[in-house]
Amino acid sequence: MKWVCIVAMQLLAIIATVFGLRWAWKYYVAPEWPDLHDYKTIEERAEQALTFARDHNMNEHYALFVDYSIPSGKPRLFVWDFQQKKIITTSYVMHGSGGGSTAECPRFSNRPGSECSTLGRFLVTKDRGSSIKRSFRLKGMDIDNQTAYGRGIMIHGAKWVDSWCWKKYIPLNRSYCQGCVTVSSKGMNYLWALINNEEKPLLLWNFCSDESRAKFI
Repeated sequence: MKWVCIVAMQLLAIIATVFGLRWAWKYYVAPEWPDLHDYKTIEERAEQALTFARDHNMNEHYALFVDYSIPSGKPRLFVWDFQQKKIITTSYVMHGSGGGSTAECPRFSNRPGSECSTLGRFLVTKDRGSSIKRSFRLKGMDIDNQTAYGRGIMIHGAKWVDSWCWKKYIPLNRSYCQGCVTVSSKGMNYLWALINNEEKPLLLWNFCSDESRAKFI
């Protein structure tokens, strides 16, 4: 029986190592390399985003994009550099749990209390959330997302995202996301420095490149 225990322990160690390597690969390596399709969806919106930023006295160097058509287990927040005309970093993003959302299929709403993620263009303010100090509240810039600031929608990080990014879809957890742009800790570290160091506020554009996945309640 002793050899059976030894083999079982070795198998468990191998399984743990495989999961650990998968997590490390996705968290530390994969986010830096969006695939060509993901890149294209951002590139197609870049010029329009720059025009919008100029018209609203926003940052003309960087902008943020989130494509909710991409599974949450892939990086789907993109930082775009208008000057270099390329994505310079990415992050995982968890979506809100309200409105019948599942990990696979988010539902979108601008209604207060819906706990849903919301689409459209936002100004990233330097105002903090009431309970999460390391955060940036979002001001809706479109007609149908102007409740965002009042709802307390913000960009913030969560270790929950870090723990589950190895899966295809990050499990929902309303304690960490009630409609906010909830990113990985690594992503928040980058955004915290970038947004605080820029004088003009950044544009954030949330969208679904696959419009059939934009389900509203």
